[in-house]
Amino acid sequence: MSRETHPCCEAVSAEELTVLIADDHALVRDGMRGLVSDVLGEVRFLEAGDGEALMRAARAQPPAQLALVDLNMPGMERGFRLAELAQQHPGLPVVVISALTSPDVVRRTLDIASVYAFVPKSAPSDQICAAIEAALRGEKLPFSYRAADAKRPEVVLTPRMEEVRQLLRQGMSNKLIARTLGISEGTVKNHMSEIFKALQVSNRTQAAQLDPDRL
Repeated sequence: MSRETHPCCEAVSAEELTVLIADDHALVRDGMRGLVSDVLGEVRFLEAGDGEALMRAARAQPPAQLALVDLNMPGMERGFRLAELAQQHPGLPVVVISALTSPDVVRRTLDIASVYAFVPKSAPSDQICAAIEAALRGEKLPFSYRAADAKRPEVVLTPRMEEVRQLLRQGMSNKLIARTLGISEGTVKNHMSEIFKALQVSNRTQAAQLDPDRL
């Protein structure tokens, strides 16, 4: 029996729908499968954990009609792999879900013809739902930064600080965060200090695990 679809996507038919989920964290893929099922009902899933696997999955038969892609997986070449995906599979609509939300990254990603939405990993579920609906309808969504954990207006993190925090929450070290964002390790440490101050915490574990409802 098919599951009831999410109210914001009632008009989208999930009949025979195949969805490709690409993220290098198995727990994230599990969560995305649950969300997509809640939104669209019963669908067939393809999964990928890196850029090479993404390209292989995109060639699978029957082909996917939607791809949810993490911009920062290994083998994505800082997002340039998306252009290759668009060139080889122009009919595959893509929703990018990423912790990297700097204006240049967002602009460059949305310039790719087959990318219909860019959603921060911290976004609430209704924003991801709207992105899925738009992609299936072939409608580009403008970028909207609405962090699910921004509960108090006095707690303000810049987009770069939020990127650092999201990578921290994925268990990355300062060195790996620096490499991922293309900045120095010293700059990461400075961002960490500002994050600790803004969130009123004293260490990395508290910053990563802070209950969003208490912000």
